[in-house]
Order: sequence, then C-alpha cells, then structure tokens
Amino acid sequence: MDTSPRILMWGFSSEEKDRFDAFLTEICASPTIQIEPDQGPLPVHEILFSDKRAEEMFISDQKVLLFFNVPAEVIHGIMTGAKKKDLPRPIYAMVTKENIEWSFSDLVEHLTKEHEFMQKKLKERREGKH
Repeated sequence: MDTSPRILMWGFSSEEKDRFDAFLTEICASPTIQIEPDQGPLPVHEILFSDKRAEEMFISDQKVLLFFNVPAEVIHGIMTGAKKKDLPRPIYAMVTKENIEWSFSDLVEHLTKEHEFMQKKLKERREGKH
C-alpha cells in the first residue's frame, strides 16, 4: 500500500488544475491527482489505494483539495501561497482515520456543510463588529 504524500483534487477545470499544479511545482509539493466523477461514490481509501470505479457518477460544483499524509507545514504553505497567487479557493481537508472510510461524495457533503457554517459565523462576527 502506497502511503506517500498525495493531494487529491476535485472540481477544478483543466486550466485551474494546471495553474494549481504549476504553483505546487514551484513550492516543491506533490502534484495533484484528479478525482473523477466515477470515483466520487467510492470510499476515500479505494480512491487512494485502488483503480476501482463506480457505475454511478458524483456531481458537485464544490472545489476540494484533500491531503493524504502531507506534512502540516506543506499544507499551510499551499493554503497561504495559493491565496497570494489568486488561485481558486477550494475547501481544504485532510484524510483522517475516520473519513478515509467515508465515500468521497459524503465527505464533500460534510465539508460543504461545515464550510457554509464557518462562512456564516465569520459573516456574523464581521457584521457584529461594525
């Protein structure tokens, strides 16, 4: 089983993926691996460790970068550097011992809800300060 660091990408156009990969090359980070629609219904571990495909397709407009065994300092560098380079703003997430068993589609749904909640709280906090 290959446990080398990997960055899984979902929801980026070819041009966005190329721009992000060029940035990752600049900072010596792992290139991304595109998750395909027929992999979306699969558990994250199957996407990481097999060539399996599902019969059904997963559709979502959400952009996600999913880090597997990527050191925290590299993740932080990607997040801050991507913002400075005006690259697409995905939801960043790490593969954990819990979510590696989830289907990728369920993980995206969970991350989207969590992201929306955090954005709402941030907006409320900003509005409360004015």
